[in-house]
Amino acid sequence: MMRILVIDDEEFVRLALADTLKASGCEVTTAAQGQAGIDRLREQSFDCVITDLRMPGKDGLEVLRWVHEHQPDVDVIVLTGHADVKHAVEAIKSGAWDYLVKDIPFDTAQVAAALTKLSTMRRLRQENTALRFEAAARIGGHVEGKSAAWQSVLTMIRKIAPSQAPVLIQGETGSGKEVVARILHSLSPRQAGPFLAVNCGALHGHILESELFGHEKGAFTGASATKWGLIAAAEGGTLFLDEIGDMSGPMQVSLLRVLDCGEYRQVGGTRTLHANVRFLAASNKDLQELVLQGRFRDDLLYRINTVPIRVPPLRDRREDIPALAGEFVHTIPIPGHPVRSFSPDALAVLTGYAWPGNVRELWNVVERILLLSSSRATHPIAAEEVTAALPPRSTKPDTPTASASESLEDAEKAHILLVLDHHHGNKTHTAKALQIDYKTLLTKLKNYGLGGEPH
Repeated sequence: MMRILVIDDEEFVRLALADTLKASGCEVTTAAQGQAGIDRLREQSFDCVITDLRMPGKDGLEVLRWVHEHQPDVDVIVLTGHADVKHAVEAIKSGAWDYLVKDIPFDTAQVAAALTKLSTMRRLRQENTALRFEAAARIGGHVEGKSAAWQSVLTMIRKIAPSQAPVLIQGETGSGKEVVARILHSLSPRQAGPFLAVNCGALHGHILESELFGHEKGAFTGASATKWGLIAAAEGGTLFLDEIGDMSGPMQVSLLRVLDCGEYRQVGGTRTLHANVRFLAASNKDLQELVLQGRFRDDLLYRINTVPIRVPPLRDRREDIPALAGEFVHTIPIPGHPVRSFSPDALAVLTGYAWPGNVRELWNVVERILLLSSSRATHPIAAEEVTAALPPRSTKPDTPTASASESLEDAEKAHILLVLDHHHGNKTHTAKALQIDYKTLLTKLKNYGLGGEPH
């Protein structure tokens, strides 16, 4: 539904055009003078202004110039009589979108055609704006993980995707919180709209405020033109607020108002704008702890935490590592290099590693392997290549912390059994991950009373 402001000094023209526009499904506001129309524009949000060219006081061209300078996101259609069409053409050259001839009653088909063209153009403009805002960095494509931990997340996503409720996604850095947000968007009724993301920790003060809400010309030093914000660019879609725990106190207040009543104002602006977006938020911090510390508003936490999702760290979904690594090999573009696969031994090293940086670290390691490999290599990636790409002394999985009273033998046993469990009882892979001889592993297991038969 387009929000249209009609400005004309003749009442019967205003009423006739308003009736025609309402019949086309538009929300219509009227003003009898140019200055009155500008006052409405200062107070309310409109998609389009339809203004008469000839009016006492401020005429249509002055209204057009004001809109062009202060609210360039609003489109202007001029009204003209049959004898003044040449003036309408001049107005179009000055920035008007189109013109309508004053025929009473108005030609419904002509008005509908103009609105259809305008609506299409505005949608394309929004898509272009969204593309400019779109985050360039993505961690590969979505891979359907087989682990119970990941399947539990997907089950939750499918349940809540159809709703409009805000969602708080929590998890460690690099665990795939944005991937979860993108899946939520793709399964929601808003899937045809934009998905935009902003890192709240990377932008501070008025920069984040301007990025989210947009700003008016002259709102602050360097604001040389009016700019749309992410909320406007994500109209009809989803806005993902990453690392929301790093958002400043004043920004938290502004965001809370948007979540509560769906209204906001551009930086330096006075008109009230309406937000038609679904908000998804993410944090790698304990927001409840931040509330106790006075660094995060409890009312905002309650508002964004309508439905919480916790993304498991990669070490808790090791079964998904082979699929993720295989996807990344095909996703990461290395010009001139053939696509390679991972050998079973290489996958054993990958699944045995602790992955403190989670999925993002896995992506970086796979990229490092491909960059360091020969451009002519076509054989499967070997375990040695994976080991060389991992951080020093990090090819072994996490080891439990030994207590002060625990013997060295007990600590060694606990560690070996942990690694064996990570490899699902596969003794060959366990020996390689521990970097010990296979027969040595069998001997130790036999001493533990677990048998030393080959796997």
